[in-house]
Amino acid sequence: MPQEKYSMKKHLFEDRRDYIRQTFAHEPKSQQAIRAAMASPEDQINVPSEDGRLLQLLVRLVGAKKIVEIGTLGGYSSLWMAQAMPKGGQIYTCEYEDRRAKIADKHFKKYAKGKKITIVQGNAHETLPKLSKKGPFDLIFIDADKISYAKYLDWAEKNLRRGGLIVGDNTFLFDAIWQEHPVDRVRQEALFAMRDFNRRLSNPKKYQSMLLNTGQGMTVAMKL
Repeated sequence: MPQEKYSMKKHLFEDRRDYIRQTFAHEPKSQQAIRAAMASPEDQINVPSEDGRLLQLLVRLVGAKKIVEIGTLGGYSSLWMAQAMPKGGQIYTCEYEDRRAKIADKHFKKYAKGKKITIVQGNAHETLPKLSKKGPFDLIFIDADKISYAKYLDWAEKNLRRGGLIVGDNTFLFDAIWQEHPVDRVRQEALFAMRDFNRRLSNPKKYQSMLLNTGQGMTVAMKL
């Protein structure tokens, strides 16, 4: 793509994004604080505010009272969802890294809605089976290691109620999902896993689903 066309396309995307954020996705102070605390390059992978608002909408649409989130980071998306949950709602958010789990816990304790969130620290492949007894769940949000998306889906399919939602973030896989060969930052195994994830959720016999054209792609599937 010529540089001029690329610059125009990027500028148009940024203008659209800014309009959406200004009109629909104002960032609450609680989320602003989390974003500021997670300012290091390796931590700047929170969902954007427009995706956080979308998650809130999805939580309200299905009346989600029991949610599992795979991938906590600093608790940014957890708090977005908690703010939309009804009284008595509970989020179980799985985080592998102890450092990030402690940061998220610190944030949750500052806000009343944080009481709805329980951090499950450890390898999700080990902690998810233990959460099964608390299901079935209304919404399962997957935003963790991309190479494991298909395996996380195995668990989600067994533990989601009928009419509940499976939501996967970054399902464009950094624009590699439609490429014949993966881009430099994407491993071949991650590409295969993400394609399998999207393929399975596109099955009209099992799901009403769509891959939303967000910045990094978000797949939303309702279990039929």
